[in-house]
Amino acid sequence: MGGAIRKFMTQQNDYIRLFPEYSDVFYDDVDIYRQYFLPLASVNLQVLYPGRNEWLHFVSVKEVYDGSVGENTTAYHTRYTLPDTLGFDVIDGKYRFDADWQYFKEHRYITPNSYHPDHTDAEIAWNMNEAMYQLKKAYYQEFGQLYNGAFDRPGLLVKDIRKLERLRALTTADLHADDVDAYIEETRLEKTAGIFTKLAPGMTPDLEESRIPLREDGQPFDFIGALEGYDFQYTPPDDISLFYCPSMKKAVVCLAYS
Repeated sequence: MGGAIRKFMTQQNDYIRLFPEYSDVFYDDVDIYRQYFLPLASVNLQVLYPGRNEWLHFVSVKEVYDGSVGENTTAYHTRYTLPDTLGFDVIDGKYRFDADWQYFKEHRYITPNSYHPDHTDAEIAWNMNEAMYQLKKAYYQEFGQLYNGAFDRPGLLVKDIRKLERLRALTTADLHADDVDAYIEETRLEKTAGIFTKLAPGMTPDLEESRIPLREDGQPFDFIGALEGYDFQYTPPDDISLFYCPSMKKAVVCLAYS
């Protein structure tokens, strides 16, 4: 482990922000980004490249459920926004989505007084991802660590709207009372800062080569790192990889599933 990574591990707050605020991640109309994205972690590139005081962000999307995000909206794809692939222009350390918002499906926020059966499975999943994200964010803010429990709750395994109501009823105290999951604890010890499966110069992503974004000259973007989505949302990507091209000021996030 290099000196920069060791410094990162001992001075984490200087280089990483978990559950960053939308206003710190996205460049323009933050309310629009709230409809689609989940900001997971921000990383300062000084941890990888000393002297490069730039922030990049790992993000996921709320509509992860079945199939690939954006697979049915090809009319709104760009060079860097494709199925399960999200392109961003980086402006003053913040992201501006490089595609039309119609790349995403429309999903309704399910209010607490509208738990009725006409909501689709995809809508329920969208709301479950939002609710789990907010719960785990609150847990992190209260206890200063990521949730590490088993979350073994049979009542959330039903297929209808009741699971959303039950998830929203949970509190950080409920999570804090859960038994620690030994597997989660073990795997976190193997991760950089307890969260990144990969975060170091020279590492390669666990993605098909065809999914690695390329510059216009055919050279690959810099691979920044990867993390797993289960720390943040209900139906997560198994791998969230971040790429960056400093000359283009372009970041690309790739979602992958097992």
